[in-house]
Amino acid sequence: MSEEGQRATCRVGGGGEVTLAGLFVDYVDHLEHHLRKMLGRWERVRWEVRPVADLMPEEQAALRTLSLAVYPPETAAAWTGRAIEWAPEQRSVIGWDAEDEALCHVGIVLREARWNERAVKIGGIGGVKTHPASRKRGFAGTAIQRALDFFREQGDVDFGLLVCEPGLIPFYERLGWRRFPGDLLVTQKQATVTFTFNLPMTTPIRLRESLVGTIDLLGPPW
Repeated sequence: MSEEGQRATCRVGGGGEVTLAGLFVDYVDHLEHHLRKMLGRWERVRWEVRPVADLMPEEQAALRTLSLAVYPPETAAAWTGRAIEWAPEQRSVIGWDAEDEALCHVGIVLREARWNERAVKIGGIGGVKTHPASRKRGFAGTAIQRALDFFREQGDVDFGLLVCEPGLIPFYERLGWRRFPGDLLVTQKQATVTFTFNLPMTTPIRLRESLVGTIDLLGPPW
């Protein structure tokens, strides 16, 4: 563009006059800002395992923003699992971007339970969610692996357990999880019932025996 063209002025959005050159510079700066934000999300993810009770208000707000992006109000309202009593998460695995926005989350529950009348300690995983703009980059797999590392560090966790929809089974199988072929018992309204809403999957931590029979969570699912 000629120098004369660059000095030409225009109005944007009812504001004051700006030159075309200035408008171009502002537009490039705007694009650069968003590109840096996107690249920061992809390349500089900070992972933490945090007790839920220790999360600061701004961190809790970031997780609520993530939940709304993954489960918009209309989706959450239509979810049939709302009628189930779920256990609250005790810890969170969180992937943060460079601007402290939550990109990925996995909830953790540690539970004393029973497997075929044998006392066991289970590492529970639930609340797996990745921001729609950050999917297909392996964040969920990384977060789940961080949770499993946490279970191993405890030294007394026998196996991991999660429940998922049938369509997600291939994803978790690729991460080493296997369908539990027995019954999963949970507590609902102070009664022990068989859990049938989703499918249970397990992965070994300390226990190396094949898991068959009955697992009683001695509490609500996660």
